[in-house]
Amino acid sequence: MTSQISCYTVPLEIRKDNPFEQLVYKYAIYLDATWNTQRAEALVKILESISPKPDVNITTSTWKINSDEMQDDIRIESQNGIKTVTISSDVFPLHETNDIAAPDRELFSVIVQFISENGTNTAALKTILSERYGITVDVPHYDVLTQRSRKETKEHYRVFENRELMILISIFEDFPQALHKVPQLKYFICRKESDGKSDAFAWTTEGYIEIVQSVISRDHVTDTKRLIAHEKSHFLWAYLFPEQLKNDWQELGGWYKNKDSETGWSTNKKRETFITSYAYEKNPDEDMAESLGYYFVYPDQLLSRCPDKYDFIHNRIMLAYGTRYISPNRF
Repeated sequence: MTSQISCYTVPLEIRKDNPFEQLVYKYAIYLDATWNTQRAEALVKILESISPKPDVNITTSTWKINSDEMQDDIRIESQNGIKTVTISSDVFPLHETNDIAAPDRELFSVIVQFISENGTNTAALKTILSERYGITVDVPHYDVLTQRSRKETKEHYRVFENRELMILISIFEDFPQALHKVPQLKYFICRKESDGKSDAFAWTTEGYIEIVQSVISRDHVTDTKRLIAHEKSHFLWAYLFPEQLKNDWQELGGWYKNKDSETGWSTNKKRETFITSYAYEKNPDEDMAESLGYYFVYPDQLLSRCPDKYDFIHNRIMLAYGTRYISPNRF
């Protein structure tokens, strides 16, 4: 006995190795004949990473792939309680090669648009942040979270707007999948006013990153994304990067410990071998954070100014932990 919607017939007994049936069973998504097994598997993989336990009341939708030119990569239409989702074939890579792009990155972005109803569904955006990146933006007690850092209450912070949650998702996704979650990084919060020292700060021992609202809310988001990537890098340095990788980075930057230096570190390399003065003046951790931030949002600048550091990040981090990807700033 079968039931049929669109061009695809679904057995009542679900086979877990069949992505078409999994999409129907778990997400009420029906794929038409424009889909093949490989693309269906990619869709299942991303959906499960975002929402492994989907809402039982999820709206039924039929999906098709359009090979013609589309103004946007996804078009969603509703009729009689059923959504018709058309996505561009351009979101699928022509060749899955490590030297071009993360294969499913553009497909992921259209799925986020679908699940979040074009960025309007706050709960969906928070679910993506939690399930895919292990990040929570809802803080039960700010005074408890900040008791060993700022010792402040909720009056000093505000909730993120949906557009800002989309920015967080966008830059977090640019990291290799193996670096999506850092168990020690649990919260990302928005501070109302700057302390005059930093627009963002990674409290690695307290498990959170904070960013000033004037930075996350500004229209020009590219440098905001760079700053977010910078702060997450501190958690990677503190908890995930192996000692050999950090030692090799220190050697590349000419870093050595110096008790007479304000930061405890000095470098024997020239300023022009660092992407910013801040990276040059601080320590290998900050040097890595600055370089990673530029790799994601200003890759051409990092490649032209610091080709050896670009290659290090490309080979030792992006390829070692996943697939190289240069963000097109899709969100």
